[in-house]
Amino acid sequence: MKSVRRTAVKTKRTVKKTKKPLGVSKVRGGVVFTAFYPTACIVQVAGDFNGWQPQLTPMSKIDEQGIWQIKLPLTVGSYRYRFVVDGHWQHDPNNTATELNPYGDLNSVLQIGKK
Repeated sequence: MKSVRRTAVKTKRTVKKTKKPLGVSKVRGGVVFTAFYPTACIVQVAGDFNGWQPQLTPMSKIDEQGIWQIKLPLTVGSYRYRFVVDGHWQHDPNNTATELNPYGDLNSVLQIGKK
């Protein structure tokens, strides 16, 4: 009887890196705000969901490229918000839904519907 030698073949598995979507994404338990500010030191989000107090919702820098993120437990409804980047208020550049605010600037608008 002949001896059959079996050799294990190693296959290289490539893990595809996915880009984190910028803007607002609905997730289980709320929404995730994701923004790209590579040179920022502090990024916060302020809106009618936190009384427009950015210090209550600081975003976390999640990588070295400048991606910032925060998850908030928002439920069904319509929300207005702005990012505060190193003290400068601005609308979310990745959200095309905007409306003029009383100060002549744009607020970003987030609409969360039922499933």
